[in-house]
Amino acid sequence: MLNRSTRRLASAAAVGALGIAIALGTTACGAGKISQTANQEPAVNGASGSITLTPSEYDGQVMSNGSIAIRNAHVLYPVSKADQIFGDGGPFALAFNIANDSPTRVVKLQSVSAKTGNIKLTPPTSTTGGDPASIAPGKALLAGQPSGSDPDLAAGADSRWTVELTNAGDTVAAGLTVPITFNFAVYDLGGKQVETVSTTVDTPVDGGTLNERQDVVRDVQGESEH
Repeated sequence: MLNRSTRRLASAAAVGALGIAIALGTTACGAGKISQTANQEPAVNGASGSITLTPSEYDGQVMSNGSIAIRNAHVLYPVSKADQIFGDGGPFALAFNIANDSPTRVVKLQSVSAKTGNIKLTPPTSTTGGDPASIAPGKALLAGQPSGSDPDLAAGADSRWTVELTNAGDTVAAGLTVPITFNFAVYDLGGKQVETVSTTVDTPVDGGTLNERQDVVRDVQGESEH
């Protein structure tokens, strides 16, 4: 009787230990997935930057004037003669989006510059009138054609600026970032200039269309059976 009871207790303990191990393994796996998801970056090629505009004081209250947001700034990988273009330090095309997130300010892009080289801004051929460099509240300025996007379907494809970087020497290369400075003049809704602002964005080189990410669902359980 004693030996039989001992064997039953040992079996129960083994089953309990196995259940705890499975539970801990599942928890650890789940925690790993959550941690990895929390550290994921947006699936875009470029860098981002922002400028908080100077707030206003009205009737003793400080009022926010919003910000300027620069998104997906990157150097486009040359579609042909890449070795020659990198060796010559250009010409490189730049792509970026500038959004005016201020409800009370009109933002005008004055210039874009690089520490090494020259940047030329060419306004779009199709405009709705007015100054194409001025960005009204809630509007955006688009430049370049990001790789992988359809130029015929992209929003604002006919109103994109052309931005070209030349004489960059060896400062532009895959794996490096190029400091690009964006300079703005800021106006109130009455047309009075209230400030000038700028920011520098460490701009990467696009990986090109040859290295598109492939998201394939893998059947891990099925693979383990072979």
